[in-house]
Amino acid sequence: MSLPDPDFDESFVTEITESQSLLRAYILKLVGCRQAMKDILQDSNVVIWRKRMDWDPQTPFLKWAYRIAYFQTKAWLRDHQRQRLRFSSKTLELLANEEPNPERHEDVFDALELCLSKLNASNREILLKRYQGTHTVEELAIQHERSPNGFSQLLRRLRTKLAQCIEIQLNQAAQS
Repeated sequence: MSLPDPDFDESFVTEITESQSLLRAYILKLVGCRQAMKDILQDSNVVIWRKRMDWDPQTPFLKWAYRIAYFQTKAWLRDHQRQRLRFSSKTLELLANEEPNPERHEDVFDALELCLSKLNASNREILLKRYQGTHTVEELAIQHERSPNGFSQLLRRLRTKLAQCIEIQLNQAAQS
């Protein structure tokens, strides 16, 4: 086995480094969860590096890297089937074929942060405890002295309010 060409490795590192934001956006589009995206991106980068000798510098690096990230995402989803939201293979394939737009994802996260800040502290805390923590609806309902059904309805109303605010923010950003 021959040693890798240092010039090739240098150009490969440049390619993989420059592609990180687009790979991040691509994977996030497929899984919709930042933590999962970070795990999948890390796994994808390891596979990309291990398979670097399979890449032909005459072909677009990003297309090759997206394909690896796609299969790493499928593997992650298979291994995490217990997650509440899981796309069908057909939906995942449709999302994978759509070109990622990292600016759009940043706009969405900026809108989310702004809209969360507009909620009163109690409602913001409820959402963050439910979706960033490991608290179940039942646990939070007990903490807030509500029935699980009533607490679920509150969460639904808060999510709807948040989604409407995000949509308004994104529309305003698109018009400016």
